[in-house]
Amino acid sequence: MNTKRIMAIVKMEMKRMIRDPLVFVITLFLVPVLILLFGLLMGDSYGWHPYYTVFEIMLPGFLTYACLLTIYDVAASVASERELGLQKRINTTPLTSAEYIFSQMISYTIKPLIQLLLGLGTAYIVGFRPLNTFVGLLLIILFLVVLTFCCVGFGLITANFAKSGSAAGGLAFIFIVPQQIFATFIPPWIYGLENLGWIFPSFYATDSIGLIFAGIPLSDARLWIRLGILLAITVVIYAIGIVLYEKKKKS
Repeated sequence: MNTKRIMAIVKMEMKRMIRDPLVFVITLFLVPVLILLFGLLMGDSYGWHPYYTVFEIMLPGFLTYACLLTIYDVAASVASERELGLQKRINTTPLTSAEYIFSQMISYTIKPLIQLLLGLGTAYIVGFRPLNTFVGLLLIILFLVVLTFCCVGFGLITANFAKSGSAAGGLAFIFIVPQQIFATFIPPWIYGLENLGWIFPSFYATDSIGLIFAGIPLSDARLWIRLGILLAITVVIYAIGIVLYEKKKKS
């Protein structure tokens, strides 16, 4: 793969993200603002657990929710490029599909990581003090990166069925909303549906981040099993996304 071509696409995608400053600022700061509000409102509430506040239980899900928004970004971007004829122009360049897909992975990982840092900073301001170490933070980042890659795959799948960027943005919520409700900031066990979360990729990241925040040893098998399952799901979803992207590209 040609690094220069990949970075050129990354640069183009980053410019596209900030082309509409209002949308960029709203999506970038949505999760930190939610963390601020819920931290102030529920930072002292123990309604869900005797040892952890409602806010502490919800926080890992807010961080993974930021990754889920990547589905919307990728779906709208790819569908818009196809709608405007940019895909056909890209097909006439030396850029390969692998380079294009890899550039998407890089581009749409940057914003969730910025949201993670902003979110953790906001949580610290409202009094959250995690029990994890610096290595634990790196493991949290790894979970979020893998989940973001999975969401890029979901975005490619969504774009395959949309005729326009706006339609793709709407269809993206088919993948976002169920995970948002049952596998992010509201844990499945709140609904009495403990086993439901296991079918959603975001659950594995959310649950693991909660364990890390609680100070669980990083050698605990539960973390690595969840990471392995999330990786496996990501590979499958990404493979489906690439196949559909290639099929649409040739049509």
